[in-house]
Amino acid sequence: MTESSSRNWLLARPAVDEDQARDIAARAFAISGEPREVGSQQDRNFVIRDGHRGILLKFDNASTSDAERDLQTLVSERLRAANVPTPRILDPADCLLPRIDVPGQHDAPETITARAFEWIDGAPLSDDAELSGTVAEQLGRLAGRSVSGLSGLTHPASERAIQWELGRAAEVVEQLLGSLPEERRDPCRDAARRAETAVRRVAAQLPRQVIHGDLTSDNVLRDATGELWVVDLGDATMSWRVAELAIAAADVLGRTEDLSMVARVVRGYAQETPLTDPELVALWPLIVLRGAVLAVSGWSQLEIDPGNAYARARIEHEWQVFEAGLGIDPATAQAHLRIAAGLPHREGLEYAPILEGAIAELDLGVESPLLDRGAWLEPDIETRLVRALLDTEPTDRPRVAAIAPFGQARLSRTSGDVSAPGASRARCVELWAAAGTELHAPFAGTLRHDGDAIELSDRGVILRFAGAAPSVAAAEVRTGEVFATTGDTSVRITRRVAGSRPDANFVHFDGEYESSGALDPSLLLGVIAVPDPEIALRDERVRREAAMGGASERYYAEPPRIERGWGALLIETRGRAYLDMVNNVTAIGHSHPRLADDVARQLNLLNTNSRFLYGLYADFTNRLLEHSPDPALDVVIPVSSGSEANDLAIHLAQVATGRTTIVAAREGYHGWTMASDAVSTSAFDNPNALGTRPDWVDIVSAPNAYRGRYRGAEAASGYVSELREHLVALQASGRAAAAFICEPVLGNAGGVVPPSGYLAGAYAEIRAAGGLAIADEVQVGYGRLGRAFWGSQLDGAIPDIITVAKAAGNAFPLGAVITKRSILDALREDGMFFSSAGGAPASMAAGLAVLDVIRDEGLQRNALMVGEHLIERLSVLSKRHELIGAVHGAGLYLGIELVLDRTDLTPAVRETREVCERLLGHGIIMQATSERQNVLKVKPPMTLTIEQADAFVAALDTVLNDIQIANVAI
Repeated sequence: MTESSSRNWLLARPAVDEDQARDIAARAFAISGEPREVGSQQDRNFVIRDGHRGILLKFDNASTSDAERDLQTLVSERLRAANVPTPRILDPADCLLPRIDVPGQHDAPETITARAFEWIDGAPLSDDAELSGTVAEQLGRLAGRSVSGLSGLTHPASERAIQWELGRAAEVVEQLLGSLPEERRDPCRDAARRAETAVRRVAAQLPRQVIHGDLTSDNVLRDATGELWVVDLGDATMSWRVAELAIAAADVLGRTEDLSMVARVVRGYAQETPLTDPELVALWPLIVLRGAVLAVSGWSQLEIDPGNAYARARIEHEWQVFEAGLGIDPATAQAHLRIAAGLPHREGLEYAPILEGAIAELDLGVESPLLDRGAWLEPDIETRLVRALLDTEPTDRPRVAAIAPFGQARLSRTSGDVSAPGASRARCVELWAAAGTELHAPFAGTLRHDGDAIELSDRGVILRFAGAAPSVAAAEVRTGEVFATTGDTSVRITRRVAGSRPDANFVHFDGEYESSGALDPSLLLGVIAVPDPEIALRDERVRREAAMGGASERYYAEPPRIERGWGALLIETRGRAYLDMVNNVTAIGHSHPRLADDVARQLNLLNTNSRFLYGLYADFTNRLLEHSPDPALDVVIPVSSGSEANDLAIHLAQVATGRTTIVAAREGYHGWTMASDAVSTSAFDNPNALGTRPDWVDIVSAPNAYRGRYRGAEAASGYVSELREHLVALQASGRAAAAFICEPVLGNAGGVVPPSGYLAGAYAEIRAAGGLAIADEVQVGYGRLGRAFWGSQLDGAIPDIITVAKAAGNAFPLGAVITKRSILDALREDGMFFSSAGGAPASMAAGLAVLDVIRDEGLQRNALMVGEHLIERLSVLSKRHELIGAVHGAGLYLGIELVLDRTDLTPAVRETREVCERLLGHGIIMQATSERQNVLKVKPPMTLTIEQADAFVAALDTVLNDIQIANVAI
């Protein structure tokens, strides 16, 4: 090594201050803001934010050439083309990279160059309190995609000599070893030399290419959607392809000191870029070399740059990266990393089957069809399914066993009691077979008996068979040899690393299901491994965001992935059930068998548009008319949604009256079609609602007696008088009203019931003015209120037009308009109407099934009983928690309004948001409503039980106590 090359490895950061950063950001990149320095070992980086815009301003150290910067630009372009998110490099305003002179080493001036990268609003993975296996595997996948994306890239600057290129690792360690504390030098030198010798044996067989060169948890950001971004391309260089993996794996090893976590990195990488046998030979030694380079580089950097807080803060971590590798036997590490890569733990080995005969895989996962129709709640369901599988005649060879995979979130073990979620993720492969069935060794190894378990080990890989009986006395067994038999119970098979303790836990939920105490044995047993549901969840969040964009509303910043429902429960893919307290769409509960059967049967018969003649159309409309609040409301028009229903209702009123003006109550939400949105005035759904109404819409106050303009005993008359004044003014201006539209219970306001007499008075006033009364029952109709099938009936009021949806199809696309024949006949003069899907046979089958279930299962009565119980419990709760200002609503449509002061009714917006987030941790799905976002909306499926209601109240009590304690602490 030359003296000059060694100096290139010891580079102090450029002497750039915040004033210079601010000036260049403004002049060259047209962005203003206060610079904030972020850590770097040899460069200077500043984050500068200007409103929603932001840049990372990077000052390269003086040794960085224009060719190297060109290489980084090329790497950035290639990564983005390969769908590896990385920030764009921004062009300066004058199209020339800004350069400044700063003091250099030995008082010689140096010219340094500034570049700007788009700022990604996220946090590095290294900020996570604990690095999980899921994140480790994601990091590995990212490294694999990066390598794949950069394959074939060539550039002269990629051949530069930098200290981080692992082909130079031994040289760097020898050169910088003297910077280490004396007691650390010999261990570092010896380990680096051994690792270097191991790598050189296969170096000629290792593929080379340009790599990122520093893909660690410090250089990967997670944005708000959960997507991972690769940053800092300054170490891009030509190296061994597997070095990219070694660098990421070494980082994870240093943070976790757990070989199983390193294996997760390798597993992720191998999913994107297959590993060769020589690469797997070199991988562990390269991990050790990376740790050694980090150790010596950190200390040497502080010698030339003592003020580098970033380097100083990382010194001990970098030594841990090195030291963690020393405590693991290299042969054991290589064996387990081979398995993680999808290869046998020894080169040239083929695993023997553990059983003679066919093995049926038993799917107990959240989406398993075997667990439909509530079967997952049956206490003996696993046993029954196993018996059914083993009794089924196979098509080829005899079926001797059933097997359930490692890592699967078992629905069969998911607790329906959300207050006690239990454990559901299998930490073993479970095998069922007739007692006495012979088990064959998948590989040759040493046998050890441990209580009711037998362990087979080779090269640090240990397979543990709990529940198996030994059949040989020998300590050694050959591949394929019978070594044990099954007993009367299942055999639970796990894999672990030599030196770790066996894990007694059969299953585990919401944490590391794979650790050194219970590694995935699937490959060794010839069964298919189950993907980590946590990774699938994060991938789905990114896919959803990409598909729907920022304007699409969804629950929670980090939502669980829900793939099954039952009754009032929602089950996520990681195996936890949540109590659904917000879903008035699924009135008869999730996955109701009657609905599923009737719709499926109809889809097997016919599904077409409503202009054909078939019996279900009239069947549904007649059944819905049985619930008409007045004989005069005698016709039904099926549609596809609530928005379509309200749009049609508005059109009917305008045609029937020959007028256009619609009067709507404030804070209402009626849909997203042009007409239904025009009369929607909720400021939460549309912050500009009041200022953007078309001239044919007139707004009156929401009849809210709790926080509205009129309160107390005079509230109803006050709101009715206001409506009357509006109607008179409209008449006088030549804009007489066609209709008045209002929710009978103010859903978006938080389930507020208008003061008694308001609806009846409002309907009388609109009719006296020659208009029609429209009741938007989309959210509150269908018996949900308990005391009445329709919300308007609570006030003894009969509208001219009723709109329904949501509950009508139990989330199947169905809505309807109920009105008078005379009103509908007016539409004939204007033109014909039909809704393709709204009246289609499958929609009608769904609508009939919903009405049947509400009747047959007494769901309206249940809504009354459980709703009254909830109101009573919440009333008691409000006496203990001043935050509860009021409980609105009726039946199973309630709103819990949270306020900071019960006198001035200041909305507790932050607290409401926190309540919703914390309730999720207690297994409760809850969301805020009202344009103030301070009301908990309680509108669960009408199947909610007393026990489930109590679980919700208990969780809410706990959360409110926690928030109160937290606020006191603040």
